[in-house]
Amino acid sequence: MGCLPTDSDQEKVTKEVFVVMTLGASLAGVLWAIMYTALGKPFSGLIPLAESVVVAVILARFVRTKKLGLLPVPFLASGVLLPLLLQLSLGGYIHGSAVVMWAFMAPLFSLLIRSARETRIWLAAFVADLVVAALLDGSVAQNVRPLSNIASLVLFALNIAGIGQLTFLAISYFRAQRDAAERRSERLLLNVLPEAIAARLKRGEEPIADHYDDVSVLFADLAGFTVRSAQETPAETVAVLNEVFSVFDGLVSRYGLEKIRTIGDSYMVAAGAPVARPDHAHAICAMALDLKREVVRLNAEHDWDLSFRIGINSGPAVAGIVGREKFHYDLWGDTVNIASRMESHGLPDQIQVTEAVYGRLKDDFAFERRGLIEVKGKGATLTYFLVGRAGELRDGGAKATTQAVPVGPRPIADL
Repeated sequence: MGCLPTDSDQEKVTKEVFVVMTLGASLAGVLWAIMYTALGKPFSGLIPLAESVVVAVILARFVRTKKLGLLPVPFLASGVLLPLLLQLSLGGYIHGSAVVMWAFMAPLFSLLIRSARETRIWLAAFVADLVVAALLDGSVAQNVRPLSNIASLVLFALNIAGIGQLTFLAISYFRAQRDAAERRSERLLLNVLPEAIAARLKRGEEPIADHYDDVSVLFADLAGFTVRSAQETPAETVAVLNEVFSVFDGLVSRYGLEKIRTIGDSYMVAAGAPVARPDHAHAICAMALDLKREVVRLNAEHDWDLSFRIGINSGPAVAGIVGREKFHYDLWGDTVNIASRMESHGLPDQIQVTEAVYGRLKDDFAFERRGLIEVKGKGATLTYFLVGRAGELRDGGAKATTQAVPVGPRPIADL
């Protein structure tokens, strides 16, 4: 009724709560006016009716302007003043069935729609109501004809139940909002950190740095990205990367791996960290083959010509959290550096792996021996191309080989 397209989620929730409260107060005022009139207290019935009129005017103003502004202030003020007047008109605490307790709705509702500092003012106003009602209790009790005992008991029950129900609903609302905020924070944190690392961080553990004897690391990079991005609009480039990397994210989740980071068109994955697993090399190679197939599928679906270089290495590494403000989980070490070199020195649409990976998985996967290539910082390095699962190739009539094949630039001759 009063939300604008430009409102934030919090503003929309506040407005929705305000509408629910004012509609409820208007309806309740009419019902209580009818009840007190039926009990032979027409003057007392005018007070909740006046509450309904005041609240209806406030709500109408809000619907017209779609701005809360100070509109909650007269609404809450009427919620403080009118229960006090109603109790005095009925003859005090006992004869009025402690109806002044309804003034508690002012600080209660203020918690939902106003600042925490202002809520203290409304709480003080509620306490002042109780004090004033107590001071005037003796004099009003002598001058007012009381309700019947049955009516007083029923009203006591209604007042206590009503305030209790409102309090319960308000606390339930806060609980739901808190839980939703915690879930949002948890999702955001898990988008930045692995779940195991996030749990340690929340426990206050610092610094977080671990050595792993054996992990596998994968790097994937879009070949020709610089040229491609220069020919596309930024929106087109981001859209392509978003769809491709979203598919990659699904594969990472399927195989229980850990996405470490993306930098531009580069995608880094780890297996065996932060949670150790003995099949890390097997899992990350299986994911790489699926990744390659998914790129082929995306190219066919969207008429793209994407090609990725993929590099994999296995070995020891160090992992931990870097930074305090915009921290992230990262891996370091020679294993990581060589995995990166496997990608950067690789060929489009090929998965290049080190001899360490080949030695572990030669019975489960099919490899093609590329031979020795010159790797920056390492010199001549023997590498292989991962081409599929051994069983799949045998079933398809192909044969796994470890002989050097001329794919792309010719490798350095074997020594």
